[in-house]
Amino acid sequence: MKHPILPAAILLSTTAIITPLQLKSQDSTYYQSIEGLKKDRLKTALSNIIQPTTVLNYGGKGEGYTWSGFAVTDTMPDGTVRDRYSDEVRSFNGLNAVSGMNIEHVFANSWWGHTVNNAYKDLYNLYPSDATANGRKSNNPIGIVTQTPTFDNGVMRVGKSTSYSTDSLIIVWEPADQWKGDFARTHFYMATCYEDYQSQWQTTEGLLMLQPNTYPTLQPWVTNILLQWNQDDPVDEIERTRNDEVQSIQGNRNPFVDYPNLATYIWGDSTEHAFYTNPASTTPQLFVPAETDTLDFGLQALSFGYEGTLTVRGRNITDLTLTTQGTDITIGTSTLTQNQITDGIDISLRSNPTQAGTCTTQLTLEGTNYKQTNILKIQFVDGIPAYEATDIVCSVNSKKFTASWMNMGTNLTYTLDVYTKTADGVHTSIDNYPITTTETTQTVQTNLKASTTYYYNVSILDSDGTTLMTSNEVTVDMPAVTPVFSANTTELTFTTVPGRPSTQQTITVTALAVSQYQSTVTTVAPFEVSSDGQTWAETTTVSGSSQTIYVRLGTVDYEGTYQSEMIISTPDVADIVVSLSAEVNTLKSFYETFETGTKTAYAEAQVTCAAATWRMAQTLIGNLDNDNKNNDKAARMQVKSGVETILEMTEDKTDGCDTLSFYAGLFGSDTGVKLTTSYSTDGGMTWTTVADEQSFTKGQWDRYTYHLGIEGLIRLRFQATGTSSKRLNIDDIQMDDYPATDNNSTDDTDHLTHTTAGNPTDMVDVYTLSGIHVRRAMRKNALNGLRPDRYIIK
Repeated sequence: MKHPILPAAILLSTTAIITPLQLKSQDSTYYQSIEGLKKDRLKTALSNIIQPTTVLNYGGKGEGYTWSGFAVTDTMPDGTVRDRYSDEVRSFNGLNAVSGMNIEHVFANSWWGHTVNNAYKDLYNLYPSDATANGRKSNNPIGIVTQTPTFDNGVMRVGKSTSYSTDSLIIVWEPADQWKGDFARTHFYMATCYEDYQSQWQTTEGLLMLQPNTYPTLQPWVTNILLQWNQDDPVDEIERTRNDEVQSIQGNRNPFVDYPNLATYIWGDSTEHAFYTNPASTTPQLFVPAETDTLDFGLQALSFGYEGTLTVRGRNITDLTLTTQGTDITIGTSTLTQNQITDGIDISLRSNPTQAGTCTTQLTLEGTNYKQTNILKIQFVDGIPAYEATDIVCSVNSKKFTASWMNMGTNLTYTLDVYTKTADGVHTSIDNYPITTTETTQTVQTNLKASTTYYYNVSILDSDGTTLMTSNEVTVDMPAVTPVFSANTTELTFTTVPGRPSTQQTITVTALAVSQYQSTVTTVAPFEVSSDGQTWAETTTVSGSSQTIYVRLGTVDYEGTYQSEMIISTPDVADIVVSLSAEVNTLKSFYETFETGTKTAYAEAQVTCAAATWRMAQTLIGNLDNDNKNNDKAARMQVKSGVETILEMTEDKTDGCDTLSFYAGLFGSDTGVKLTTSYSTDGGMTWTTVADEQSFTKGQWDRYTYHLGIEGLIRLRFQATGTSSKRLNIDDIQMDDYPATDNNSTDDTDHLTHTTAGNPTDMVDVYTLSGIHVRRAMRKNALNGLRPDRYIIK
């Protein structure tokens, strides 16, 4: 953030001295393990350091939730909310959400598949935002708007950009100059802290920003922008204070605030230079191992001994002699040169004790100008090392844990026993145990009980059942039952036109073993929720073990995209967060994409999608790679002898239909399917055919458009016939209102008028005022059967 009183010295050169900042509430060794590293090794070492130790619950309903964190991190001196996305002034509502504001993700949750994890709840990724600005920002990448903005509130703007490529415009959001450095350093933090999400990055917008790797993670085009913003808008006291405050909540820091020039060592022009928090220091230092470290090398088999490595890295140390106290652990080298210490070196360790127990050996590293001691610790088992249980689950439907142990050799059979013990130590094996296995891991999931302590050990037996070797005993404490609180989807998409709410959609919440079978549902306008589909508000309550929530986009007067979240909460369990997005577009009064809704079998059922609820008979929603489809999903109809194959709206669209369009084509290599398209204006009592038994060519995927000119209520039906077991796909069904409304600029006269001038035998194209292609015909016949004032000839 720019600040008029910052000294010019803060603007650091890219490879020169980094001025250490005062790190409040921070151990002086916090960054010690990254000292002397470069590039990808530096980034990964940072990632290991800055993982949050705790995160708040997501949402705004009191202590322990995101808005209680914002009350600490984003309060203005006058008690209002600091909004980096608009100049709207709003006051805090205690520790609860503030009306008209959202929790905004800098890295959009859709970029990693809407998973609710630490990144989703990390305060460094979250800022309070004006809801309108948040909706217009959507999940677009950050960048520089180079074309006329489609949204600009003076603090944030959205529009097309050549930042990605001069030949390929993309939509980006751009913060105000005073916040550009803050957002740059947030991006650096997220790309570093969550580099292990490499396989999860997805969506067009996300992959414009991110690469599916741990280094460099950020795409080069955006890295260049962020590095420039990082320099032009240096850290100020507001950003430093927020870093301290987030650390007080999460236990971690944003290193790019503490050391702004750090980014150039990972992505900029200093990648070939080793990073030091204080490069000018001449003090002898050993960074790893840290002086206070006890180095624990874990549980080992006495029969195998131990062989491993220890990294030594430091600076300004001329030489080192390494010695151990006693012979329990030996080292592979006894001296290190200054270059080896500066570059970092792995030295070998070996231990071969004669009896089980814990070996603790003092390692001394001493040189001309430096001395340090560390304790080395290795625990040996006379038998099979059995490790602590992992993946412990205790829910309504599943109780299990994973036992594991060391591989003691090839072609061995292990006997695993799982048991309980009485107070006097009497063992009772659980049902079906002991078992034998040739693996070194086993999932235990039979007859386990909640709130119970179990034990396990592993043995190797000879052919007559004599025990040849056994393991240490491992204790497993099964917790109380984990409640089930889940939703059938975590993402909803809506479309509508200005002045009309969208079609409602439903979410089903399953609640089992919860302390209270009542949930509170909240969202932010213009989205609305309801418990009955009749009464709509920004909050509602639903009850029971199976809870139905109705959701829609309320009436919006202007075109645009909108994005928000719905929070479903009940006491003592994590909130369910549902991402909501909508498009308000005059062209899309009815726009069915089948991206929302799930149906994986052909058996008849009703499915609610983005625009309507459909009766699907011998029809499912498919997403296979060889589907003919737009985006991820389409409706797939399969012909079956003696059975109707139907895709039919169960309710009417109001406001009629001027023009109907949809995409259709055969599935894969199938042939012989025909499609009949019909509509009804009397609630499905009678049907009027639009196109009868339309045929398709294999591989063809086209848009079909029909002028209907129907006022009032209308519903659609698609019926597939032909060769049994063959399939047809339908997608992006669109109906505009009747009469069609115009959404074009009044100075765009070519799109607002038709003309009959010219040769009457010329071939022309006819469009609705909303831009949908109707037909191609000779000019003299172009408007036959159409209202001249509702169509454009081009």
